[in-house]
Amino acid sequence: MNKILLHSLTFPPDSVSTGMIVSEIAEELNKKLQNIEVLASSPQYNNLKKQDLDLKNIKFYNRSYKSFKVNYLVSNQRSFKNSKRFLQWLIFNFKSMKFIYKNRKSYKKILIFSYPPTMNLVCIFCSKFLKIDTIYSVWELYPEISDKLNKTKFKFISLLFKIIDNYSLNSVSSVVVNSLELKNYLIESRGIPKSKLHVIHHFSPNLRNKELPNLNLKTIIYTGNIGSPQNLEDFIKFFNYAFPKDWKLKIFGSGELYESIYKLRSENIDVLPYVERSELEELIKDYPFALVSLDKEITFEGFPGKTFDYLAMNKIIVNFSNSESAVSNFVTQYGLGFNLDPKVEKSVESFLVQTQDVESLKRKFENIDNYLTKFSNKEIVSNQYLNLII
Repeated sequence: MNKILLHSLTFPPDSVSTGMIVSEIAEELNKKLQNIEVLASSPQYNNLKKQDLDLKNIKFYNRSYKSFKVNYLVSNQRSFKNSKRFLQWLIFNFKSMKFIYKNRKSYKKILIFSYPPTMNLVCIFCSKFLKIDTIYSVWELYPEISDKLNKTKFKFISLLFKIIDNYSLNSVSSVVVNSLELKNYLIESRGIPKSKLHVIHHFSPNLRNKELPNLNLKTIIYTGNIGSPQNLEDFIKFFNYAFPKDWKLKIFGSGELYESIYKLRSENIDVLPYVERSELEELIKDYPFALVSLDKEITFEGFPGKTFDYLAMNKIIVNFSNSESAVSNFVTQYGLGFNLDPKVEKSVESFLVQTQDVESLKRKFENIDNYLTKFSNKEIVSNQYLNLII
């Protein structure tokens, strides 16, 4: 019983950023501890290439990845239908609990990453039933997001999920959150002990680009998931109303609302399908501004991971969210971009004026470099997780 298990839904060869972040943390921890193992799902977002394994009639496989072992539980690819996706999560969680139980004597600690939100069941199973020291890294507070977006038809289900979630947070030895706002909420509204909570920022698992984009281009890009929390429809309405006609919006992505957003394309708005990171970087390298959009009801509960990808691509953040949200405070605190608020008439006016000031934009790029160097990279984040583990 000497290994440390990192448990995540996604992991390479899946190229989604959540899985890539876990892989970088695992690699850095293994360099220092030499006892890391990973449990994940087979690819959820992209098919395996032909040279990879044929997964037909296989329930489980493992492989070596950067000198540590990764165990894959064979699962169906991600569904964009909420009910089917929830069932997929539960099936994956059941498989993972079965695997951990079978190998329980091998692990002295387990670090569990919260997506999907039903990972809280695995936390309870590991910490309470198996009595294994468990650390839970919570990347979003799903019960509250579900309530605010009216995703749950029956309120008792949301209440039950919140009770389970709270029990999970109290059962583990440490809880990692990605913003001070979320930490404070868990203390004040959920009653989680302050000593149990630790703030660790996210980072981008991709290489940094330090080249300046073309500051004369009046184009905002958006990449990533297109769903309800992202609230792109409202931003498009805002863009059409408030921005001059010489500004452009380019959207790259996929998700449950892709088709409805695709119908809103126009002369100034392009809506394009998801493309792999290497191709995407080439397509958007010249554009200086990147959109973070979040439903106005969401404040502390969610923090878009794409924010850190944008920073790594050397993009100035254009944030369209509640002015009290964690991401709004983040952009302001570190001077990484602009906060746009449809309720504040002069927010766009101020944005348009500042985008004409080249020196002001260059200072924002300096702020981005400073933030990534001091606070948000794999070495710093991994050392913070290392301190929790040891």
